[in-house]
Amino acid sequence: ASIPHIQQNLSLAQGVGMFLGFILLPLLYWNNFRSTTNSSPLIQHVPRQTWLIVASMILLLLSMPMIEQLSLLNKGLTLPAAFEKLETLLRATEKGAETLTQLLVKYHSLPSFLLVFVVVAIIPAIGEEIVFRGIIQRELTEQWANKHMAIWVGGFIFSFIHFQFFGFIPRMLLGVLFGYCYLWTNTLWVPIAMHFTNNALTLIVSAFFNDTILGSATTEDSVFDSRFFILYLVVQVLIIIGYYKFIQRKKTMEFVED
Repeated sequence: ASIPHIQQNLSLAQGVGMFLGFILLPLLYWNNFRSTTNSSPLIQHVPRQTWLIVASMILLLLSMPMIEQLSLLNKGLTLPAAFEKLETLLRATEKGAETLTQLLVKYHSLPSFLLVFVVVAIIPAIGEEIVFRGIIQRELTEQWANKHMAIWVGGFIFSFIHFQFFGFIPRMLLGVLFGYCYLWTNTLWVPIAMHFTNNALTLIVSAFFNDTILGSATTEDSVFDSRFFILYLVVQVLIIIGYYKFIQRKKTMEFVED
């Protein structure tokens, strides 16, 4: 943290690495090495139905309380005594990642904040959705002919690749939510918009309130409460059902109009 301009250098390195690994190389793969039977474009034009994106972003915002409860639940999990050393290592890794994140979000000017915003909110939202929903989920669906299994396995891989055990459950279920929204809307821009909303909100909260939403408690006193969890779970299911019915109703209305 004492190295001059370390925030800008780390941000640039992370941004370039993610652009190459999650956008450029996956697009080259899709255009040159993808399955020949899956010929549809990876990213279509932004849909005319802006309500698809708006409704999905609202769904993500309404899901935040449930995500927070899952985060608290995950942070409270412990491994069996036989894996005590592994748990110690995992917690140390989590602490290191948290320290690095705090370093990145402590900006000192508007340009540095905008740089971090691009690296943390925009590039991952586009790149990770290209990889995990646009490529992995579609390829698994084609290979297995099982959309639901493809979504859940894709969500598992999405969370695993972040290498954060104590944020694994909420991140996996967030990936599953992105996957189902992609399935129901058939446009990659929907999970991209949801992913962007999540990352941007997390960055803003971290930068201005020294806090995070996904992967850590809001305060040191925050603990998992099963009563809130059950309540949020019921509400979350109802919200997703309402979202799905809204999507289907709008699609039906547009089909009739056409």
